[in-house]
Amino acid sequence: MKTPLKQKYLRKLSDLNDHLCFYLFNKQELKDKLSNFKPEHNELFTPNLFPDNPYSKTIHVTIEKLPSFQEQNQLINFGSYFSFSYEFFHAYMEDVMEIISDINTVSLTSSEKKNTPTEEQLQLLISKLSHTAPPQEIFDTIKYYRLRRNYITHLLESLTSGFSNLINDQGENLNSFWKEAISELDFTNDNISVITENEIVDLLKIQRIILLTIDKFIAPLLQKEGIAKYICTTRYIQPTRINNDIIIERKKTVNKLAIESFGVELTDTEMDNAVKTIGVKK
Repeated sequence: MKTPLKQKYLRKLSDLNDHLCFYLFNKQELKDKLSNFKPEHNELFTPNLFPDNPYSKTIHVTIEKLPSFQEQNQLINFGSYFSFSYEFFHAYMEDVMEIISDINTVSLTSSEKKNTPTEEQLQLLISKLSHTAPPQEIFDTIKYYRLRRNYITHLLESLTSGFSNLINDQGENLNSFWKEAISELDFTNDNISVITENEIVDLLKIQRIILLTIDKFIAPLLQKEGIAKYICTTRYIQPTRINNDIIIERKKTVNKLAIESFGVELTDTEMDNAVKTIGVKK
């Protein structure tokens, strides 16, 4: 099973990964081009050696300083890619909690939501659905992403106490948990101002694994009668009169959508109430 959110957010992460690859492609192209210049060109400025590029005058740095200029640009780009990846996942968590509420009619109270980070809200909601849960390391990793995103976007100069405690208390455990997936990312490292090329690749890879893990865990917890109701509510907006032929046709449509969106086949009994009552003119 799966949630209907899975492919939507995997595509977003895949698009982000494509943009990262495009940036790395351009970076290598510039590196190769600069390698063709001779030492005596080092003091020349970008407009001299890239006269056909309309932006060379805007940058206006010497060829010798261009690599360091690119490194600073990389810091901004990698920070942006990482921040976007977290925002995508944050949106996924909010959307999946809404689906749980719609389908299983289980939600958090206002007091449970108040001042509670999104990953902790999701963890609490899952605890209301099941006696088991994804590993705690999954939620600790999401917390790491959130706090590191905050460090970047809020232009912080030092780690918050919460982030520092997470690194000190859970860093080694997270390194062990993700050892098969990471090549350079180190959860014990408190020097997070710089995101390296291998590190951003690790961060995006783990983000995808977490999304798949949570989606795979939540999907089987969704009630099938609730899935039928959810599909009918979004499919049959305009009330119509109903008869046996329409009921049969609706069941075919709802079951097809359940298979496509949720990866599950529904029985007549599981669909019966929804197709007969939702979007029906009285």
